[in-house]
Amino acid sequence: MKVEEKERGEITVRVDNLDDLWYLSTMLGEEDLVFGYVFRKDTTSGDMKRSKKVERKKIRVGIRVKKLDFQEFSDRLRISGIIVAGPEDYLGSHQTINVGLGDEISIIKEWSVKDKELLEEAVKNSERPMVYFLGLEHGLATIAIMKTYGIQEFATLRKRGDEDDEFFGEVLAALKDAWDEKSPLIILGPGFYKEDFVNFAGSSIKNYIMVQASHGDLRGVYEVLKSGALDKILKQHRIAREEQLVEELLTEIKKEGLYAYGEEEVKNYLNMGAVKHLLISDKNYKKYRDLMNLAVQTGAEIHIISTSHEAGKILEHLGGVAALLRFR
Repeated sequence: MKVEEKERGEITVRVDNLDDLWYLSTMLGEEDLVFGYVFRKDTTSGDMKRSKKVERKKIRVGIRVKKLDFQEFSDRLRISGIIVAGPEDYLGSHQTINVGLGDEISIIKEWSVKDKELLEEAVKNSERPMVYFLGLEHGLATIAIMKTYGIQEFATLRKRGDEDDEFFGEVLAALKDAWDEKSPLIILGPGFYKEDFVNFAGSSIKNYIMVQASHGDLRGVYEVLKSGALDKILKQHRIAREEQLVEELLTEIKKEGLYAYGEEEVKNYLNMGAVKHLLISDKNYKKYRDLMNLAVQTGAEIHIISTSHEAGKILEHLGGVAALLRFR
């Protein structure tokens, strides 16, 4: 993400990758003002009623946000609302701004401390290499990519014949389609099947490490993330940290230890200065702004957990907000 701060709380951002759309969908809320380019019917043409072909023109409008829709698999963030700035003919009408890779929008809103932190994180995230996973077990291969908002499965392949070499050739071809060789590759799975693949691939793959896991699919990927075995590579990637924080929360819940969840309980502990880590699901980011303000005042670390992966879904089932405590 590229960010340029202007006057009156206005910030212009350019979307460089899919993760940037997730950051925007988390930070933006109802009544924020967003400026972007859209295509509308040309109401200035006198022949418009007689012509069967309706002319459309590109205009810049500002909309007051009413609805957000992050369409992960179409690489789009749809921002819908009412036009409040732009050509007079269009004021007051409904409009959707579609934001995709390479697009630029301007945002005017009351930026919280956490909003600014997320912007800084998005900028830093654009400079980091993505992490790729290849899970392998007998006759099965899964290729996945680590994104800021979660793990995205790229391909699953199954062996059709009896020969491993033929299957490994298909896996290698699919891996090369997905993998940027400048980015780290983690090969995981049970037994020695992954070693057999590495021996087959030879010098075709570099910049990889092998890790033992119980499964060669997405279950194995999450197992490796939770284990902390990849901290040296993944320490800068927020999803690994999110998985570990929620795992720590579940451990504290099981032993009746230093935890809290639910809005009222967490608020009480924040007021006591007892919260060390505040965990909020991205779906509830806007709902719990008051809790985040309390966390800033009391020195608690704030973590926005994406509901696009397992840890976020668990937190969402706990009400979307939880805390790891310093004391009871």
